[in-house]
Amino acid sequence: MQIRPARPDEAAALAAIAVRAKAHWGYPAEFVARFARSLGLTPEVVAANDVWVAERGSVVVGFYTLLHRGELAVLDDLWLEPEEIGHGLGRLLFEHARDRAAAAGAEVLEWEAEPYALGFYERMGGRRVRMTDSTLGRKLPVMQVPLGRVWPGKRGAR
Repeated sequence: MQIRPARPDEAAALAAIAVRAKAHWGYPAEFVARFARSLGLTPEVVAANDVWVAERGSVVVGFYTLLHRGELAVLDDLWLEPEEIGHGLGRLLFEHARDRAAAAGAEVLEWEAEPYALGFYERMGGRRVRMTDSTLGRKLPVMQVPLGRVWPGKRGAR
């Protein structure tokens, strides 16, 4: 497995991974189609942001987008090919993103969580801090993990 910066010419392939991952959770086809139309993953977006891919062999099997906002870093995407879900790649990408955010000086990593991935994000040390309205017309939990300090009541946790 290799993690490397994404190339702008991979934007369409990355968007396709996100759509396949969303469909994996059994959402209705109309919802997945709305999700696909809402993705703004263009070559320009990939070029302008901190986007990383995971490759197995020479095949991209997952990616994440990290937005740097000073003391706050936002995990804007973390998507895997459906056959990769549950086999450790999500943890690998999450930890890579967390470490990049910390190295850039962020105090907190935050993201809007896919409801079906809540258990995964909780295992990564995330905790729900609020709910937000999504562009797809539903409420999503916003989660955070501190970088470089310990949550109260969580001895040794990052």
